[in-house]
Amino acid sequence: MTEVTNRPRRTALVTGASAGIGEAFATHLARQGFNLVLTARRLDVLQRIAEKLQADHQIDCRVIPADLTDPESARRIFYELARDEIEIDVLINNAGFGLPKTLLTHDWREIAAFMEIMAVSWLHLSKLALPGMLERGYGRIANIASLAAFAPESPGSLYSGVKAQMLTTSRGLRQECLGTGVHITAVCPGYTHTEFHSRIGIPDLAKKMPRWMWQETDAVVSEAWRACERNRPVVVTGAVNKMFRLLLALTPDGLAEKSMPKSIADVRKRGRA
Repeated sequence: MTEVTNRPRRTALVTGASAGIGEAFATHLARQGFNLVLTARRLDVLQRIAEKLQADHQIDCRVIPADLTDPESARRIFYELARDEIEIDVLINNAGFGLPKTLLTHDWREIAAFMEIMAVSWLHLSKLALPGMLERGYGRIANIASLAAFAPESPGSLYSGVKAQMLTTSRGLRQECLGTGVHITAVCPGYTHTEFHSRIGIPDLAKKMPRWMWQETDAVVSEAWRACERNRPVVVTGAVNKMFRLLLALTPDGLAEKSMPKSIADVRKRGRA
C-alpha cells in the first residue's frame, strides 16, 4: 500500500532499474508515493516493472530506455524530461556492471564503455539534476558505490577504483550542497543478491559462500534511503559489511593486499570451487 502524505508528489529517476538494487529502489520509492522515471537498456523489462508499480501504488511511472555507456544518454534523458516538464527531485545512480577480464586483456572499447557508465554518466546525470534541486530547495541523490571502494584492487581490475572515485566525489558534492535541502549519500553495499555476479561469469558465487555474508536488495535499499534522508555522506549497509569496513580500515595495506584474490580468474575459481 502506498504511504499517504500531504506533500506534492515528487519524481525520482532510477538508473539501472531493470533488476537488482535499482528495481528494489524503484519499488521502495513507489511505496513512499514518488512518481518514477525508470531507465535501463532492457525496455521490455522496464515496461513490466513500470506497469506493476503503477497498478500497485497508483503512481505515474515513465520508462526511458537508455544505454549509459553512450556519452550522450544523460543529456537525452534530461532533454526528454524537460520537454515534458518533468522535474527530478530524487536521483538514484545505480547503473553499472563489472568487467569479466582485466585492463590488459579487454578491448579498449569495452574499457571505455565501462568507464563511461561507472565514472562519468552518474556525474553527468547529477550535474543535470542538481540545478533544479537547488532551485527548489529539495533533492536527494543516492550514489550506489560498493564496499569494494574501501578494499585493495585485484590485479588488473578497475572496479574498486571506480567505486572509490564515486564515493569520494559524492562526498565532495554533498559538501557543496550542505544547507540547501539537497542530500547526497554514497551507498556501499557488500555482497548482494543481484544479477551482478552472473554477468561477470560467477553465477554460483552465493551458493559457495556463507549466507551471512549476503544481503537482500530490499535491506540494502531501506538502509540506503534512511541514510539519504538523514544526509549522511556514506552508508555501509548491513552489520557484517560494517564489520568488514572496520577491519579494512585497521588492516595495514600490505596485509590487506595479500588477502585479496590474485586475479579476476582467481575470484571465479573461488566461486566455482
